Amino acid sequence: MYENYGAVYVSLHVRVSNKAALALYKDLLGFNMNGIEAKYYADGEDGNMMRKDLKYVKTEKLDAESSDEDDEDENDVQTIGKDEGDQVGSIGEKKIKVKMGRGLGVGALVERNESVK
Repeated sequence: MYENYGAVYVSLHVRVSNKAALALYKDLLGFNMNGIEAKYYADGEDGNMMRKDLKYVKTEKLDAESSDEDDEDENDVQTIGKDEGDQVGSIGEKKIKVKMGRGLGVGALVERNESVK
């Protein structure tokens, strides 16, 4: 989301009763609780508002770029006799933008049975 859209945070809602999803987002993925939205779901259940800051991605990217530059400097001096293996990927690969989430539209998210006309 940061790399493709420049997002500075992502947010979501989770049912208060969905303990597994809460554990996943909070404990494993690092989302923070931002409160409870009363009767968020159509059946009247409350939704936990959760948010994850993405500013760390920018910091990590800058650190990686800085580290890559340092590695290049070290490699200039120390590459004699080292075998680092084959290069992964190919030079000049074309990147393709793909739509995600709402950009797909509801029709693309519904499974279709093409055999029935």
